[in-house]
Amino acid sequence: MDPYFDGLLESLERRFQNLDLLGVFHVLSPQAATGDEAIYVANLQLLASKCLQADCNEVLQEWSSFKQQLIVGAFKDLDQQQVMQELASEVGEWGLLYPSLRKLAAIGLTIPVSSVNCERDFSTLNRVKTDLRNRLQGEHLATCMRLSINGPPTRDFPFRRALELYVMSNHQL
Repeated sequence: MDPYFDGLLESLERRFQNLDLLGVFHVLSPQAATGDEAIYVANLQLLASKCLQADCNEVLQEWSSFKQQLIVGAFKDLDQQQVMQELASEVGEWGLLYPSLRKLAAIGLTIPVSSVNCERDFSTLNRVKTDLRNRLQGEHLATCMRLSINGPPTRDFPFRRALELYVMSNHQL
């Protein structure tokens, strides 16, 4: 094959080597309880070894009880995200009953699906911290970025009113 494509494939494989790990969080969905048990046991073992560095037996014991909740219990009508949110909740009883599965759910909910937000934030940083504003740091930079990302559009800002308030406050330009 062409060396360019070989390099491209190698780069993609290196960059996305843990995609299979993201897919195994499906074990915490209601559909998992009715599927092939061997597949879900293997997925739980992979999650326990990669995410918890814990004994897989504890996770498997919790799974055998939790599976019933997915089939006929409290989680039977929920989707995967709702199940994971209930498990990871600090206030619910499910985290106390299934502490290992609770940790896995919390990890699964915090894994970013893509790097879009990170890339968007860096683009915002490049817009906010220019060569003329290179001394922005800390809280001031964070505030400017929050305003740029979440704030009202500049076209809606009452510039005239802000100038009037500034002049009335006896500040000098």
